[in-house]
Amino acid sequence: MKKLSTLLVMLLTLQIMSFPVLGANGGSSTGDLTGGRQPSVTARSAILMDANSGEILYEKNIHTKRYPASITKIMTTLVAIENCNSLYDTITYSQNAIDSIEPGSSQIYIEPGEKLSVEDSLYAIMLESANEACNGVAEHVAGSIEAFADMMNQKAEEIGCKNTHFVNPNGLHDDDHYVTAYDMALITKAALSNETFRKIASTVSYTIPVTNKCKSQRPLWMHHKMVKRTAYVYDGVEGGKTGFTIKARNTLVTWCKRDGLELIAIVLRDDGLEEYTDTIKLFNYGYQNFQSYNPLESKTYNGFDSDSDNTIIQSADRLTPYQLTIDGDTSYSVITNKNTDINDLNTTYSYDPEKKHNSLDVFYQKKNIASVPFTLTITH
Repeated sequence: MKKLSTLLVMLLTLQIMSFPVLGANGGSSTGDLTGGRQPSVTARSAILMDANSGEILYEKNIHTKRYPASITKIMTTLVAIENCNSLYDTITYSQNAIDSIEPGSSQIYIEPGEKLSVEDSLYAIMLESANEACNGVAEHVAGSIEAFADMMNQKAEEIGCKNTHFVNPNGLHDDDHYVTAYDMALITKAALSNETFRKIASTVSYTIPVTNKCKSQRPLWMHHKMVKRTAYVYDGVEGGKTGFTIKARNTLVTWCKRDGLELIAIVLRDDGLEEYTDTIKLFNYGYQNFQSYNPLESKTYNGFDSDSDNTIIQSADRLTPYQLTIDGDTSYSVITNKNTDINDLNTTYSYDPEKKHNSLDVFYQKKNIASVPFTLTITH
């Protein structure tokens, strides 16, 4: 029996399916993306993005700077979650946190000296859009509102945002506080990779218990109408965030999942309730024309004939005597256009013992659109 270590390169190509595809990690188009008539939206800027891959399925002025208003709080919540020792930590709200918001803006009327947990505060931020809660969380995490804004900007740069700048954690107007639709989609995509954020941002109602300053419970309710299903009900919507200021107008972030395809819709500077109708148009376009395909659904794959230099396709998931296990992210997926059924998606398994390089590569029309490392293990 020839040992695997004596082979320089072994390749197995398995034709998987016939679909035009989008690469999941590069953002470039590798197939025919025309999937029907593009929607017409009233929002000045809008984007529809695949939450898994980051592929853009629809765009309108996506790199134009806009005021975000309270959708800022998606970044606030993410940064707070990532930088708190515990969601059960106690925040003692300062006079500055209460006073540093505009009169009449969204709040839950926290008092100076009141003690709330970080968790309670984050629910207040994402459900009731409480501006003073943003300030209290910022001071607790970073020591000051300004220092927390610096953390938000550092996180935006880490995510890949190019045209975003935060001045405060709540989105109250400042001429130097802005995002783009594209950057906001990147921020939302990053936030959705955090399960704690997902849980908070998809919650319809929450109750803050009695505190040292408030002797009654505080019920909180999600403002996003599609999430709480009071209007504009859309199957698959899981979470989102609303925003409004006079200069920003209406802003809305929404994510929706159907049949394994999760989409992020962002609309900026919209008018009235058209933020919801525009979002529905974007989702309709996405789900009517695209689907997700995951070539890596199983962690164990067909593989090599250990008795020869040739490679074969076997029906079992185990090799003889080797087992191939994917080391990387098996949630990798490609976006396929429902209206096109030509061309091939190919997967190649390669092993090079001299370079100690094992990879599973996905190709479309001879272009590599994914490369995932794997491990070969002797099973007997």
